[in-house]
Amino acid sequence: MKKFCSALGMFLLGLGLLGTIINACCFDRGFYEREYEADQTAASIGMSEEDLMNATTTLLDYLQDERQDIRVEAVVNGYVRQVFNSRETRHMVDVKALYQNALKVMGFSWILGGLLTLYSLWKTAGKRAMLRFGYSTGLGLLMVCILAIGIACLTDFDAFWTGFHELFFDNDYWLLDPNTSIMINMFPGTFFFHLVLKIVLIFLAVLAAGGLLLWRLPVRRNA
Repeated sequence: MKKFCSALGMFLLGLGLLGTIINACCFDRGFYEREYEADQTAASIGMSEEDLMNATTTLLDYLQDERQDIRVEAVVNGYVRQVFNSRETRHMVDVKALYQNALKVMGFSWILGGLLTLYSLWKTAGKRAMLRFGYSTGLGLLMVCILAIGIACLTDFDAFWTGFHELFFDNDYWLLDPNTSIMINMFPGTFFFHLVLKIVLIFLAVLAAGGLLLWRLPVRRNA
């Protein structure tokens, strides 16, 4: 029973860690700036870099519930206009709901995972062995899932990204026309490919570092 709790606890802690990494990467303004600079996004859309980052900040603030809408004006191709159209606005309502639910799952995973892990260690001889079992079993399963996602991204990212949207959204507002949508031109497939790849690599690096510490650090006898 305690081995099961250890494995499940570690799986949930890993899920919480993944959510934390996703949250940090998605709201890293520096990442957006680097991607925009590499792709010459501002020039391709016809906006200034300042207006582009202002529009980006508007979206991120909206997702974090720091503002109530994504209305923002900018000069686009020489004309002042609303950056985001009605279809993009409706899509962002769905994205915000998904993000807020993801935060709840992340918090639940941290709390329940921590409690299960503590329970598995309570009055348990060989706590290091129990942690190792939970780590290799629970996080090993999660790592396999993440590696599968990474392989899917590398093999056919467009198919992966389409499947993701079809799974989590029950409408087609996420299908945006690159001829009329500024949002889709701000965040093309390559942007999300780099974002997902960054998340996967950071997550695997953290798990590898944790495993190295757990297996290689000296331990007292009977620990």
